[in-house]
Amino acid sequence: MRLRYIAIFCVLSVSMVISGCKINNGQKDRVLITREPVVATNIKNDKKNKPNPKPKAKIEPGYPTTDQVIAWHANQCGGFKLVPSKHIFTGESELKRFFKFMCLNISNDPNTVMTKLLKLDLAYFWPDDIKQYLWLQKQHITMQINAKKEQQALNNKMQETLSSLATIEQQLLLREEIKEQ
Repeated sequence: MRLRYIAIFCVLSVSMVISGCKINNGQKDRVLITREPVVATNIKNDKKNKPNPKPKAKIEPGYPTTDQVIAWHANQCGGFKLVPSKHIFTGESELKRFFKFMCLNISNDPNTVMTKLLKLDLAYFWPDDIKQYLWLQKQHITMQINAKKEQQALNNKMQETLSSLATIEQQLLLREEIKEQ
């Protein structure tokens, strides 16, 4: 029986919330809802306070095509000339700066390049084709990072081998000196 009362209370309270009723704890305040705009009489008639009669048009941001992005990448890395364009795309300057940085630093510091690419990827709502191109760049940078790690491991192993060879050579020289004495 108790559960029934609790269930009924919950259903009633949820239905009041959903319907927009307001529980006012016994207060008799009533709000009249009208469709006419409320005009404030104490506001000065300045140009600052008047709304703009023309609503701002919602224009989708102009993202570049994948061909354009690849052309910027090739241009920043050298070897490709771009035809000058009057149209400025969303994220164009960021992409060009990143590609220039990437081309100069990919072999020396791929981790920093990856960090900048991740920030660039999250900076805009890129179309799918540009997201795919950025994903390919991430894969390329990841391969560079892995190659650099493998190169470092190989260098470390080579240093160990050279150190071992030097130790062996010293031991052989000591043996020859002992035999000569």
